[in-house]
Amino acid sequence: MSIIEIHGTWEPEFNSVVTAFKANFEPQCPVPEQGAAFTLFYQGQRVVDVYAGTRNAAQEPWQHDTLINVFSTTKGVAALCVAHLVQHGRLDYPDLVTKYWPEFAANGKQDITVAHILSHQAGLNAFQAPMKVEELLDWDACCAKLAAQPAFFAAGTRTCYQAVTFGFLVGEIVRRVTGMTIGEYLKHEICLANGIDFHIGLPKSEHDRVADLLSPTRAPFMPKDLAPYALLGMTNPPLRADFMLNSQTRSAELPAVNGHGSAEAIASLYELYSPQSGLLSEETLKQTTGVQSTRVDDLIGLPVHWAMGLVVNGLVNTYGHEPSTFGHSGWGGSFGCHDPVNRLSMGYVCNQMSPDLVGDARSQSLLTQVYASLNSN
Repeated sequence: MSIIEIHGTWEPEFNSVVTAFKANFEPQCPVPEQGAAFTLFYQGQRVVDVYAGTRNAAQEPWQHDTLINVFSTTKGVAALCVAHLVQHGRLDYPDLVTKYWPEFAANGKQDITVAHILSHQAGLNAFQAPMKVEELLDWDACCAKLAAQPAFFAAGTRTCYQAVTFGFLVGEIVRRVTGMTIGEYLKHEICLANGIDFHIGLPKSEHDRVADLLSPTRAPFMPKDLAPYALLGMTNPPLRADFMLNSQTRSAELPAVNGHGSAEAIASLYELYSPQSGLLSEETLKQTTGVQSTRVDDLIGLPVHWAMGLVVNGLVNTYGHEPSTFGHSGWGGSFGCHDPVNRLSMGYVCNQMSPDLVGDARSQSLLTQVYASLNSN
């Protein structure tokens, strides 16, 4: 058995969660941790806040303020920015995208709504023209390509996860409405006001705090017989973990895939989805978490319950057993979620990436013990 020292704080009634966190570092874990952190809020109180392991090849220890790229866990944060705009009457989910982005109407896309984009029903899950991964760093060019191309299917008729394009589509809507990039809006309207250390577009002054991602040992499982347009979402361009390690990518804004934060930051952002936090009203939360699609997602191959940029528990209970729990996970294993019934908010980050796109064993073990702790107290 390996010897791993767990740092941080936790309440005794959640000892089993910390035990599960520690077990994820053991060699018998399907994907043994190198460095990781987990934070849990219960009824508005931080009850678990732990970290352990190392953050890079130099074996520097993981710190409480260590940041890491959390891939698609970023999408749940982008969704919070949109919800905040809805709360303040600057945007509505049923609005046509063309209300804010007139050029978007090209090639028959005039009927696509903000809700279609947020729930992955817009038919814009991939770039149509061949793309090199480096081209993702050119915001204006990427948005222009998406605005000009036709949709792969009529809005609202199918669901296909927008792995990379989600960020440009949502981010450009936010920019058109506010005059700020989504990273700027997140910083000035949400994070600074609430003391949250999460970034879409990481300042170079913070790069020294970032943990290096360790690529998964095998390619992610993909459903067989994917539709060609669905496959494009993962292959055009092919996204590599090592692309996220360079300074230019860390500083860029890719709101679908390159948010940087700590476990505490993610849990704190999901706590803002609680009406008790005062950021969003119950009416806005009802709109934001209302399920828009339950059909099988053409890329994921499962009947995902998509809300406004968030996954809601349904047939696939990604975030425990409470049906109303919602959140988002990222390639490699990270996740954030909020359970409105029990008022639980969680954030988990790691640097050893798992190949699983859904159901990472480490996060599932943590979730299992969170609910076991609630049931035993």
